[in-house]
Amino acid sequence: MFCNKCGNEIKPNQKYCTRCGNRIVNHSENRKTSIIIAVLLLLIMISSTILIYIISGNSINYYFNNEGQLGQKQEEKEYEDNKNKEKKYTTDIITDNIYEGLHINNLDEAKELIVEDSVNQKKGDYPKEIEEIEDDIIKKYNITAVNLKEMDEDFAKELEEVLDKIYTEFPEAKEYLTNLSLVNLSMSYSSTIALFMPIFPFGLSDTESTLPWVIKTQIQLSARYFLNEDLLEYATEESSKAGYFPPNSTKYSPLAHELGHYLSFIALLNYYNMDEWVYIEESDYKLLYEISQDFAEGNFSKKMLDEAYQNYVNDYGKNVDFDEWRGEISKYALSKNESGNYIYDETIAEAFHDFYLNGDNAKEPSKYIIDVLKKYMKN
Repeated sequence: MFCNKCGNEIKPNQKYCTRCGNRIVNHSENRKTSIIIAVLLLLIMISSTILIYIISGNSINYYFNNEGQLGQKQEEKEYEDNKNKEKKYTTDIITDNIYEGLHINNLDEAKELIVEDSVNQKKGDYPKEIEEIEDDIIKKYNITAVNLKEMDEDFAKELEEVLDKIYTEFPEAKEYLTNLSLVNLSMSYSSTIALFMPIFPFGLSDTESTLPWVIKTQIQLSARYFLNEDLLEYATEESSKAGYFPPNSTKYSPLAHELGHYLSFIALLNYYNMDEWVYIEESDYKLLYEISQDFAEGNFSKKMLDEAYQNYVNDYGKNVDFDEWRGEISKYALSKNESGNYIYDETIAEAFHDFYLNGDNAKEPSKYIIDVLKKYMKN
């Protein structure tokens, strides 16, 4: 018998794959799995405003990409990079494991499951230098699990400096992020540089409702870019020159954009008085749904933007168009979904991106948005 996910040989009565962590199910379990997935679909597939990334569970993702900005020029550069270095930019890290049939009693056990899944992948040829950087990030910033296996050591250290700058400015951020990891994305997401995944149902209990759940909140870095620094630098700098990203964007700053989404999500949790997010009991289910719906539809994000915009109008004594005001940050701040509706949280993430890059020289709308974000993060 073999694992239906990675092909590893499975011993009789073995419940989990020792290579990838995938739960081994027999045909009698397939109906139960289908019911679980249907429940998750009902919960997570709330609005077309957010791209739904269906793996074997479901999650709401915000993608940071340069789609439509570089086109053929970037494809040619990537081809040359691959040809010259004879290297395929992929990672061995698996980010979509889902564990079912668990008996989970509390938050500590939920976090232990996340840690175990991460540590199980740090065997064999896992670079010790990278593991030391990961351990440093985990200890300093209270991130549950970090997996950057194939990343260049110096580049990983530079990314840690991004985290240090942001967590120093926003100490409240040391709360909910469970995973920072490299990820392989399909060619359908070839322009995606990084993504924020606030809700990933990672662990499901052995109860009829499958609750309590273990929820991962992740920032994922595309291996296609973060293992090819030249391509990443090219994509960010060219998009910055075109006004698609804020001025002075670098190969390190996409992480700042995703952390902007993360901070906005923390503000949302505070707004709903949600103290715990990783370990979800049945009593939390209704609130989980409300928060998921709000984040998907962008209601609270719009509320923060409206407040920042009104503060700006009051201070400057002049009316400007709301969308033009947001567009001063970058073109990406006016991102729309496939239905043509604005994704307001992208404005907040780009305001944070601008603030991280340019500080006091950031665009005025960015400064006003960051002030409101700080207010709700401290609630």
